[in-house]
Amino acid sequence: MMHRPSVPELLKPGQSYYSLVVAVAKRAREIAENADKNGEILTEKPVKMAIDDFAKGRYKLIESDDIGVIHDRELRSTDSSDLDDIA
Repeated sequence: MMHRPSVPELLKPGQSYYSLVVAVAKRAREIAENADKNGEILTEKPVKMAIDDFAKGRYKLIESDDIGVIHDRELRSTDSSDLDDIA
């Protein structure tokens, strides 16, 4: 049976668990799309293959310096009558 990497093995200190999940999902979609485009039949699930790519260092998680920083955003409220105009 193959070793299944744990999250701490895949993340460096200070890296976001959420970023890892997003990165693995993107890589899995890429694997599935490439297989579909090339007419390949995958014998393993794309998510498992993506996790293996990160575990073996073929892909690395790179986060921006401002990860986790909440940026100023403007929130607006709308009158429920405005929503009728959209439909």
